[in-house]
Amino acid sequence: MQSASRNAMIKRTYEDPPTDELMQVYAAWADNYDTDLLDEHGYMAPHDAVEGFIKLGVPKDARILDCGCGTGIAGQLLFDAGYHHIDGADLSAEMRNVAAQRGIYQQLFELDMTDDYGIAPDQAYDAVICVGVFGFGPPHVEHLHHIMGAAKADAPVLITVNGAGGRAWLGQQLCPTSCQTRDRVCGKHPIRHMTKDGIDARLIELRRG
Repeated sequence: MQSASRNAMIKRTYEDPPTDELMQVYAAWADNYDTDLLDEHGYMAPHDAVEGFIKLGVPKDARILDCGCGTGIAGQLLFDAGYHHIDGADLSAEMRNVAAQRGIYQQLFELDMTDDYGIAPDQAYDAVICVGVFGFGPPHVEHLHHIMGAAKADAPVLITVNGAGGRAWLGQQLCPTSCQTRDRVCGKHPIRHMTKDGIDARLIELRRG
């Protein structure tokens, strides 16, 4: 597949396509995703997000959900940092297949982030990280409350929101309007995103109430 075609894929993800079309893009892109983003576009959001995660002091034996894990870039960084109890979830089977080859996830499962995750309270995670998913959507800000349900009480939920797509809602009170009233925003920090394209992001720390 030519680089121009893959650049068109990236462009389409920034145009808020419907979910089924977005899955078609990721299905065609999965095998080249890491090389395209890391090498050609300077994708640094996973590195900065995981660095922020480590600074939270989450215990190394914590059960972590890598939500919207894609090919497992952020999950690999977590694993390399000593977190070995990681589950990955993504809607794209093709992206999950690539992630599975890393051998870092205890479980990999299908997840539509626009709907209820179906995670029982006794299966909730000690921490949740979500890198490179929120921004132009889907999922959108109105789906943010679903991710909070995957975390235990007071557990950190760390998400990145990329570029201009997030500016429309970063300024508003994300909780309680977008989460549950007991949830809270604990921090918003600028991070790198696509460094070769001049696109920034924000790292948002939420806490499950």
